[in-house]
Amino acid sequence: MEILNAIIQTTLESFDFAYCISVNILTYFVISVINDKRGHKDISTWAKRLILILIILSTGVLYWLAGSETKTLLNSAILTPVFWSWVLKPICKKFKIDYKNINLFE
Repeated sequence: MEILNAIIQTTLESFDFAYCISVNILTYFVISVINDKRGHKDISTWAKRLILILIILSTGVLYWLAGSETKTLLNSAILTPVFWSWVLKPICKKFKIDYKNINLFE
């Protein structure tokens, strides 16, 4: 049981889950705004990836300036797209939430 507790503790210390969630929410919001401004035209996959990278970098800098450890931020930056794909995206699909269907300016 101590080994399991040590693994869980190490995992929790290696990632900043608030960072992962905030990056995913910001990315989702920015893509929604761009999609709305373009008249609900599809944004390319590469554009979405570029938006994600820019938000990871800008949020990472803010977290780093606030005193977060670099190793934790790097681990969290790697976890962020995985967390979206495996956790948040299936939840959004289940509740039929999609940035293409959200109009932020109505």
